[in-house]
Amino acid sequence: MKTKLLVSLVVIASFVGAGCVHTTPTATTESQADRNISSVADLNAPWAYDPGPDPNTAMGRELIDIVASQPNMPGISIEMTGQQKFRPAFGPTLWRMIQAPNSIKILFLGQDGTHIAEAAGRTATAGFGGRAQDMAAHFGVENSAAFMNAFAFTIKGQYAGAGVPVISEFQGKKQVSLGTVVDNGIWLMSQDINSPMAKWRNKLIDWIIRNNKDSLKLVVLFGGAAQDSIGSFIESHGGQVGSRYSVADLQSKKVKVPSFKAASAGSNKEVAIPLDKNDRDAYASLAGVNVGEPADPAKVTAAQNALKANIDRIYNDLAISNGGAGGSGIVHPAQIGGYDLSKIVINGQNTISLKGLKLNDGSAVKNDILIAEFPHPTYLSAKQMELAQKVGYAQAKVELAKFFDGYLASLKPWKSRWNIDADPGQVNHFARGEQYNYGRTDIGPAFYDFGTPKNRMVSVSSASRLNPNVVVIGTRERPNFDQTKMNKMIDAPAPAGISNEELFSARPRAPQAKSVFDRGPGVEMARLMKENLDVALIGKMKDGKDANPDCKAPEPASRFNVKTHPLCVGDFGHYRGTFNQPKVLIVADPDGVDDILTSRALTGTRGQYLQGLMDDMGVREQHLVLKTVPFGMDGATAQEWAVVLQQTNAYRQKVIQAVLAQGSVKLVIADGTYAAQEVARLGLNVPVVNIARSGTENGSGIKESAAAINSKKVFPNFSAKGAMANIPRSHLGFFSRVWEGTSGSHVLDSNAESDKGSAFAIVVPKWVSGQRNVKQGNEERQAVDKLHQIILEQRIPKETEKFIEFINRGGGNGFYRVFEKSDLAA
Repeated sequence: MKTKLLVSLVVIASFVGAGCVHTTPTATTESQADRNISSVADLNAPWAYDPGPDPNTAMGRELIDIVASQPNMPGISIEMTGQQKFRPAFGPTLWRMIQAPNSIKILFLGQDGTHIAEAAGRTATAGFGGRAQDMAAHFGVENSAAFMNAFAFTIKGQYAGAGVPVISEFQGKKQVSLGTVVDNGIWLMSQDINSPMAKWRNKLIDWIIRNNKDSLKLVVLFGGAAQDSIGSFIESHGGQVGSRYSVADLQSKKVKVPSFKAASAGSNKEVAIPLDKNDRDAYASLAGVNVGEPADPAKVTAAQNALKANIDRIYNDLAISNGGAGGSGIVHPAQIGGYDLSKIVINGQNTISLKGLKLNDGSAVKNDILIAEFPHPTYLSAKQMELAQKVGYAQAKVELAKFFDGYLASLKPWKSRWNIDADPGQVNHFARGEQYNYGRTDIGPAFYDFGTPKNRMVSVSSASRLNPNVVVIGTRERPNFDQTKMNKMIDAPAPAGISNEELFSARPRAPQAKSVFDRGPGVEMARLMKENLDVALIGKMKDGKDANPDCKAPEPASRFNVKTHPLCVGDFGHYRGTFNQPKVLIVADPDGVDDILTSRALTGTRGQYLQGLMDDMGVREQHLVLKTVPFGMDGATAQEWAVVLQQTNAYRQKVIQAVLAQGSVKLVIADGTYAAQEVARLGLNVPVVNIARSGTENGSGIKESAAAINSKKVFPNFSAKGAMANIPRSHLGFFSRVWEGTSGSHVLDSNAESDKGSAFAIVVPKWVSGQRNVKQGNEERQAVDKLHQIILEQRIPKETEKFIEFINRGGGNGFYRVFEKSDLAA
């Protein structure tokens, strides 16, 4: 028994739960686990899922603690850069990975998440995720890959400034080159080893390496932020990483980087604008060229040329601090062009392997973990389009393969002693010497919560930001939504019972809440729910025809019996609560579409009214909600309901019978017309109470149900307040954010007939996005204070002050006064 369990756990425990809800991190018995782990599961099975970290293991508890220690980066951004560099409303996206020991072979590191990643609650979703997943497949890796970003929060604009003037001297003559430079505030915030953000990211990378110390073989970096982040990680762990310039180079070549600002160049592009000493656009004030807004590329080139031609005349009027590394105006040489990862030195050896690097537990990396770097995915997509326009799509694939082969060339000398074993059924094409063909691969369900809809597990960009508080998923267009309902969701009042210790946009981090989450239904129930749904049958249109499998052009919901697209959205939000000895079973008709966000049944307004009823009864968390059908059904006719109920009859019967077989359910509540009909049809040997609903997303029938429940005499008499209550954290997955399952519903279906059932708006309320005075721990505060101290010691302008203010306090022109402790608080 024990041997079998341990083998199964290694393969399965990271993506399927033990069939119980963890309200506190208690030990799961062998018999419980073995009952729910019947075989070595297939990660690609439709019932596979990610249960989150295991609070019953040391590494799982450490990962939970790492997540709970995540700093409030939006607050630090304002303090360190003078602006909000992040989009804080949707919170951080942490990772996408299997968490069992030695389950990861490749770690992918990108820059920041996309709109769909925010909505999905997982990073590396959409375009980057599909591309990275495809590169993993080149090495024979399907599910044995981890994905994270340099920035857990989505950022505004770009990480580094493009076309920044870098001034140097050669034989006594000033010259200007244009480089990619990271602004001081952004560098200190994101890469300095004292930064709370860098410390947190480095803890997570360290954990991934230690948790996969026998299996991890490769770290793949996409873009400058990722490359700098691994450089920062190596240096924080005792290694050294070179850069284009050393401090000595900056000093000897008299390199100077003037202060600059980022200006829009259209779309998501930016151009760096150098500043004069009055914080004005130096291109306009000194070089005489106005680049426009958004900046015109031709005018930018003209301005850059004018600056170069007139550098001797205008040099003294540029905002140049003369502080920083080697007097360059920047705090770290790698800000110009990034870290040079061909100059990694570990234990005195120049290498591209992390072998020998010291880790946080005192051990060292014992196997070769190689580093491979690639351009940012945006650049890669543009490169593909550029080639396709020049030579056609077919030849573009050939040219792009050569392009990628160049980036993978650094790995080839290691092949005699280094290899990645392919996942079962996969082929390591790199080991065979085959070129990589840039493509896209779908992402499997093992990376997401059980019950996640397909439109949150996409490998293409299928989302857009409607406003700071609203992300639309299912389309990149701008569908029509009920603006009154949307505004009501945005303005929803903050619920009671949310601790001020929490960062509302993130998952709970308070000590009493950080380990409380639902690890999923367990293998047995997951299989039962997935294998008894005939999605192919349900997915046929009402005229019997097959639906278009291309979700870029889905049919409207009116052509199906279910009211959310059965192929593009799929089944979702099957259950909420505990399968482990529930006292009450609630069979409920779908209500609203909040389950698209949470992957759990009835977490919106109606579900919160039901939770209020459970709290009033004293049942609280010890209940289970099952939807009559795991699809959206708002607006369905009686005929449509009849067809769907007939198609899902076996699903309901088998799942409900499995729950009742435990013998713990004392009462069944049928919430809604069709739930009452189906419960009656099943003829259950348990007391049943029907709740009559009126309309949608409200509390109708809740208060009145108390009399019927009391009449069954299975629970002590109670009075129902008919009020909403927050969905318990033990009913939500690990990645569910503090605001989910509170303050009503947060997801809207489209109003437009063409998009209804396939395009949805996910809405974050203002009480989340507008959170103020987030509690800051002593360690975080001390780390930020250290960054302020670095600014003073390096004698560079604070990001929140004008250049003239910097000069007036003693900076510039080679004169610096002694700074007092009071400066740190200024």
